[in-house]
Order: sequence, then structure tokens, then C-alpha cells
Amino acid sequence: QDYFALYAEACFAAFGDRVKHWITLNEPLRYSLFGYGLGIHAPGRSSDRARSEEGDSTREPYITAHNSLLAHAAAVDVYDKKFRVCMLTAIVIS
Repeated sequence: QDYFALYAEACFAAFGDRVKHWITLNEPLRYSLFGYGLGIHAPGRSSDRARSEEGDSTREPYITAHNSLLAHAAAVDVYDKKFRVCMLTAIVIS
């Protein structure tokens, strides 16, 4: 999440004068549940061995969702501390 905060900061600095609506992560449900739980989207991990050779559907979707929320929070924190005053824009997770 530290790297994601640095990436977000670079994006805010480079594009902040032109972007009015920021989305930190696009559809985390897709990669959390469908990618790590059901194994039907990338990276295709699942406890269902008919779908993938490895994966733990009881834990991995939650770990992925947790880390996605931490990354989003880190980006919002950078935005609040360094850019909110000069940019009147929205920042969301979709």
C-alpha cells in the first residue's frame, strides 16, 4: 500500500489540474471474489480444483479485499493531506 500511495500521489500531481473524478480501484469485487474466490476471473485462484491447481477460497478473497481497502485508504490519505485544498474533486472506489 505504500507504493500505491506513492503512485496515487504522482497521479494527483501530474493530472490533478485536469481530473475532476478520481477512482482509486475499479471494481475490487471482480478480482477479490471472482478472481480469488470463484476463480472465474484473473488470476483464477479457487479452492475448486476443477478450476485451479491452487488457491484458498475461504481466505484469499478477504485478504485481497482487505488490502484493496488499505490501498484506497492510503490514496485518500495522500489526497487529503496534500491535494484536497488545491483540488476540489471527488475520490472514490468503484
